[in-house]
Amino acid sequence: MNSLRQASLQSLRSLRNTSIQNSTTIAFKQQIRNGHSVRIILTSDLPDGKGYAGEVLSVKSGYARNHLIPLQKALYATPTSFERVGMSDPDLIVETSEEKKMRESMESDEDLKAADFLRHYLRNKTLEIWRMVDANSPIGSGLGAPIHPGMVDHVNVRDKLGRQLGIDLQDHELVQIYPEPISHALIEEEDVMEDTMQKMEVLKDGEDCKVQIKALGEYAVKIHLKGGQEVGLKLAVRKR
Repeated sequence: MNSLRQASLQSLRSLRNTSIQNSTTIAFKQQIRNGHSVRIILTSDLPDGKGYAGEVLSVKSGYARNHLIPLQKALYATPTSFERVGMSDPDLIVETSEEKKMRESMESDEDLKAADFLRHYLRNKTLEIWRMVDANSPIGSGLGAPIHPGMVDHVNVRDKLGRQLGIDLQDHELVQIYPEPISHALIEEEDVMEDTMQKMEVLKDGEDCKVQIKALGEYAVKIHLKGGQEVGLKLAVRKR
């Protein structure tokens, strides 16, 4: 999401990112490089009790490069090296169950606020797509007139959302079209729009909407957002 939604939610994301950094998900601490030092895993004991196999130390980079590594007394402290020796990085920070619960709660709260904001923004808006109609149609060029050539599908709706309403969806955010025309006067009420969205076919993971609109008319669209949130939108396919 960017433009209108992104600007409005930037402060929410900033708060979320700060919290995640403070409470931390699983992440490696930055490699110590102060004063040309590197972190190493000792694979052998060092003389004079300077270190023992299995210890993780910070040493001068030259000492590691020219002595410890060539003599196979140590490995650079990388994730691959820790896996190789069968040990965990002592600097690895793992979130507690309480921190995980707090993070998930904040993510859910942000998702809900993002959906509420978009729902409010779209409440009085109609996405308009213009198409040519079949000149030989027996019903003329009014509602229900067949589109010719072409049709309207989820790709067209996604594109128009960005160009017409300033809403650029992320890749995982899907657009789904209600398969039948529906009067916008009926779905002005929020509960009617919600009921209409509930009637739509459930999409499987990674599945795109297969509905193709082939006639002029009023339609409803469901936008699938992060966190399982859903927002309704009025769509009008009009004669060009």
